[in-house]
Amino acid sequence: MTEDGLEIEGLLCPYPKSKTCLVHVHGMTDNFVGLAVVDSLANAAYKNKMSFFTFNNRGMGTITVFQRLKEHLLFRTMGTSFEHFKDSIHDIHSALNVLRELGYSSFFLSGHSTGCQKITYYQYRKGARSVKGLILLAPADDYNFQIKKLGKRTFNEMLYISRRLVRLGKGRELMPYEAEPSYFSAKRYYELYHSGSIEGNLFNYESRMKAVSSIKVPILALFGQKEEFTAMPVRKMLRILQSKYKNPSSKTALVPHADHCFCRHEREVEVAVQKWMGKQEF
Repeated sequence: MTEDGLEIEGLLCPYPKSKTCLVHVHGMTDNFVGLAVVDSLANAAYKNKMSFFTFNNRGMGTITVFQRLKEHLLFRTMGTSFEHFKDSIHDIHSALNVLRELGYSSFFLSGHSTGCQKITYYQYRKGARSVKGLILLAPADDYNFQIKKLGKRTFNEMLYISRRLVRLGKGRELMPYEAEPSYFSAKRYYELYHSGSIEGNLFNYESRMKAVSSIKVPILALFGQKEEFTAMPVRKMLRILQSKYKNPSSKTALVPHADHCFCRHEREVEVAVQKWMGKQEF
């Protein structure tokens, strides 16, 4: 259960007597076992004598009903369409607290797609000493990709629609399909795509990327060579990331022929993560 009373599910794969756990955060519309690359992360953890934990967050699915326990059972409709990005801190913090109660004392955080933004934001805000490293799988640039996809004029039109609905108190109304096929609410759309967006600027490769630049723990970032959600060449994004890193043990890598989800290239991800984690102190 999260700090704000939300019930979410997870799966723990314990390694005997391990005090270290790799914790995975899924991306938009996904769930805790939705991609085959999750198995690769579990294998990489096991080969480093670590446990592995993957869990749902409030961005699970498109429109998802969650249970919330107060004096009695309540229901909240969230999912990617309605989640509030800043609340991802509650999900991650609560997951780590549960693991601490089970005896774990150090963690690596991995994220796929928007999960990258969530774990980066968490470590940026919390600076958790128990977190020993971050693993970013496809940390895509949502903001600039959306401009590229829609064109500047349509992008501004959709942003205007979302802002107007939010100001009218209609932030939970869904945006037009052409704005976002995943059916974002107006509030979710505006929070992601307005120029001052926290989420939208975490991996805006044309910005300062303040959060990534300030993180002290080592970071591993992987992109597939055929990443679909990009506004600039993948190799350029990796070079930019490498230039932002603060910890000398941080690394970037390109997975040949892989797409955003690393489909059919999960083994390469497993090897890269396993080798990198094996070199870290925990």
